[in-house]
Amino acid sequence: MEGRRNLPLLIGALWIAEVTGSFETAMILAALKRLIQDFGNPAMIGWLITGYLIVGAAIAAVVGRIGDMFGRRRTLIVVLAIGAVGSLISALSTNFAVLLAGRLMQGVTGAILPLCIGLVHENMAKDRAPMAIGLMISGASIGTAAGLVIGGMIVDRFSWHGIFFTSAGLCITAALALLAFVPVSPRRLSGPPVDWFSGLAFAPGVALILVYFSTGKDWGWGDPWSLAALVAGIALVAWWVQRSLASPNPLIAIRSFGNRTIAVGGAVTALVSMSTLQITVFFSLLLQAPAWTVAGLGFSATVAGLAKLPSNLSSAFAGPLGGWLAGRGGGRFAIVVGGLVTTVGWLLYFVLDVNSFAVVVAQLIVISFGATMLFSVAPTIIAQASPPERISEISGMLTVIRQLFLGIGAQMVTTLLAVDVVRRGDETYPSPFAYDLTVAVIVALCIAAILVAFALPRNIQPQEQP
Repeated sequence: MEGRRNLPLLIGALWIAEVTGSFETAMILAALKRLIQDFGNPAMIGWLITGYLIVGAAIAAVVGRIGDMFGRRRTLIVVLAIGAVGSLISALSTNFAVLLAGRLMQGVTGAILPLCIGLVHENMAKDRAPMAIGLMISGASIGTAAGLVIGGMIVDRFSWHGIFFTSAGLCITAALALLAFVPVSPRRLSGPPVDWFSGLAFAPGVALILVYFSTGKDWGWGDPWSLAALVAGIALVAWWVQRSLASPNPLIAIRSFGNRTIAVGGAVTALVSMSTLQITVFFSLLLQAPAWTVAGLGFSATVAGLAKLPSNLSSAFAGPLGGWLAGRGGGRFAIVVGGLVTTVGWLLYFVLDVNSFAVVVAQLIVISFGATMLFSVAPTIIAQASPPERISEISGMLTVIRQLFLGIGAQMVTTLLAVDVVRRGDETYPSPFAYDLTVAVIVALCIAAILVAFALPRNIQPQEQP
């Protein structure tokens, strides 16, 4: 453990790394219009978002496990270096293929959070870790806001190339901060030889499943290529499960989810991802739908993006609060509180006048605050229950679960919004009833997440090494 005087610098270095990861996720949204103008194909440009998220989700657990074995600080610096190189490739690109290649390299930064969570537990006392993780995760809200606002300013003043240069600078800054303020991580290579072969199917299997849920809406859910990706992905994951269970020391251990805390934390994450984390999908459409639909507010995409900014900034305080509650009252108490806050936020839809921009902004603040609390608490309790030598790996699995169920939830929300529509000429939008139904289902899933959280034990004990 480092001395008390070094803890603020250590958390600060990890916070910068988390800001970097979330900035890279959000910055592309600020450049979409310019990119479409330059390359002329919105569906193709969408792969700069989809591909990045798929790569990040697919490799998070694998890279986390590599960090557990060979040193988390060393691995995180390598991840940031790859992210910087990818950013520079995209920044200097003049054609879409090179731009996409660099963007996919940036996707490795999806492993930043699992590695940071492992580093917190590696360098801090158990009673300080929840608050530290909450403080670090607050960087995600700041990075998202910076990606939207600062990214937009860079694009407006210069070009979309500028956001990639900025991202490269952030990666380099975070890596230097880690070198300066985070102690060298130990290697953990004792025990039976690692079954590397058992992990080979995991990342491509997850990637193929995510491809189906990310692209099915555009390609068609029954399209032969979409179904082929889904079937191949499921087959690879099934093979990985069988191999992982049979191996004495698998690269990615499915047996970890035999621990009740880890299993319940994963279930809560899945339910939250399907429900309250669909906030952007739901409100982007609500804010931009024409006023003649009765439900829509008729704002531009820019104004719709600005509506989310206050909630991003206020959520920076939700992470530390969630960590503080988890440290004082336990993970179950913190999840229940966060779940109740975000559920109340969604229920405000039925109580307040959502035709007012200010009211929608207030509702977004409440929903996002509770969602960020949940986002910070789930990794905390899972890390507490994980064996020290697998914390980043299991935290990476949480990233996989979150991304997979975000895709499933997005399909659920779009399907519900299409249940009942209103038309004017060639334009079709969800009706007020469709919005009401969607919110009701989201609320039901939020309540289910709260109820599932009661299955968490009062005292979380670390799991033995699988």
